Amino acid sequence: MRISKIMARFQNTGISISSSDLLQRSSFHSTLHFNQKEEILPTNVVVRSIAYIVQKTERWDSLLKELCLASSSEITPSVAVQVLKRIKKPDAALKFFQWLDAREGFSHDSLSYSAIIKVLSKNRNPSNASTADSLLHTKIDLGMQVIRADYDLVLRQLAVVRRSDAALPLLDEMVARGFNPSVISCRALLSELFRSRREDLGWEFFARILDGKIGTPRFEIVNVAMKNLCVKRDLHGALELFMKVKAENYKPNSESFNVLIKGCCEKGEVKILCEVFKSMLDDNVKPDSYTVNLLIKELCREGKPEFGNQLFNHMRRVGWIDRKFVYAQLVDSLCDYGWWLKAFKIFVKMVRRGHHPKRDSYDNLVRRLCTGGRVNEAFEAKDLTLRKGCLPVADIHNGLIDGLCLSGRMDLVEKLLAKIDVRGSEFDSRGYNIVLRGYCLSRNAVEAAKWAERMREAGLKPDGELHDVLAACVGDRGMGDEAVEVKACVDEL
Repeated sequence: MRISKIMARFQNTGISISSSDLLQRSSFHSTLHFNQKEEILPTNVVVRSIAYIVQKTERWDSLLKELCLASSSEITPSVAVQVLKRIKKPDAALKFFQWLDAREGFSHDSLSYSAIIKVLSKNRNPSNASTADSLLHTKIDLGMQVIRADYDLVLRQLAVVRRSDAALPLLDEMVARGFNPSVISCRALLSELFRSRREDLGWEFFARILDGKIGTPRFEIVNVAMKNLCVKRDLHGALELFMKVKAENYKPNSESFNVLIKGCCEKGEVKILCEVFKSMLDDNVKPDSYTVNLLIKELCREGKPEFGNQLFNHMRRVGWIDRKFVYAQLVDSLCDYGWWLKAFKIFVKMVRRGHHPKRDSYDNLVRRLCTGGRVNEAFEAKDLTLRKGCLPVADIHNGLIDGLCLSGRMDLVEKLLAKIDVRGSEFDSRGYNIVLRGYCLSRNAVEAAKWAERMREAGLKPDGELHDVLAACVGDRGMGDEAVEVKACVDEL
């Protein structure tokens, strides 16, 4: 049979494939008849075979001709559509489309043009965008039926590849035919007009949307305009636009509020920030982690705890205070901006309500408390975390020991070490390195040497950064010969 010969030629191209593979990896809308038997093969078998050949070898043209000849099949426009839908590579799809167009007696229909336009619009390639635009107008010139999706895909692609000069005329042509662009295409084009500093055209386009001349105003599109105003530091203009669209019974989404909250943060408008956030909760729009992160960082940076308390209580009333990420981000931001006691109180509430903190959040809190002279609170955080079992025991001890070492309280470190099982699961290699670094930073060469020996007995090695710490200690006149001995001891580990 001639099909077996085609399989052999296909294998000579360097691609390993069996005859059964070639026929099974298919999806083509065509009917094959074997010459000797008038049995009809399933359409999808041939379709998958042709799509597979087109994508896997450069010599697919001759193979396809022989495949069609051997199987007595004919590639029709409906078959071409299904093959184009299966081809993932835009370049391969375009070559196949052009190959079919050059075949004698073959003519593409409206659906095959729509299929190739869709394939070419999958990536951000300027040449593919231009080709899709050209194919769209070729389809129009041939008198074929054009659908909204054809215009919308090309319009979006031109906007994405920053071809607003070609996108605007296409938009006018699209609207003249009675089609409205999708929300995604409007966002892409409006963003590009603002980005390319063609703001006059951008605002003109946006005004047509608000007036209902192009589709229906949606907050997904309004968000782009508000973001541009906030970037220009025109917060009040963004707020006016927000209220105007909202008054027309259009519901804002989380992105709308995030844009305004970020604009408030950049201008330091804490009072307006809190009002916007309250409005967000009152409208039953759930804040995401990005919202809360912006809010908390700004309140902590501005040093406005009274606003923070008001929002915290308001969030409790609307049922958002028990969200884990609210607690975690509030604790981290309060620590970063020096509000350690407030962070400690929030941390206690967080743990008591059953939310397990991350190790980094716990370490950051106890470290800040220790270096800030709040050792008692640091021990309370440690005891509470141990009782609730929020973190591994070794991590809880390591976090507190690290804070005590940084604050120079090695006496408390020694008392803590006397109460825990250093050789058991309550202590690990990270803890050994923390204690050794603490002794080095406190310039206690004798204890550092003893601890280095304990690490040797436990079969552990110091972290790489400890060598730099030891080098600095050796250079200190207060360390003397003992420091050199410690460094030599560590080098041997």
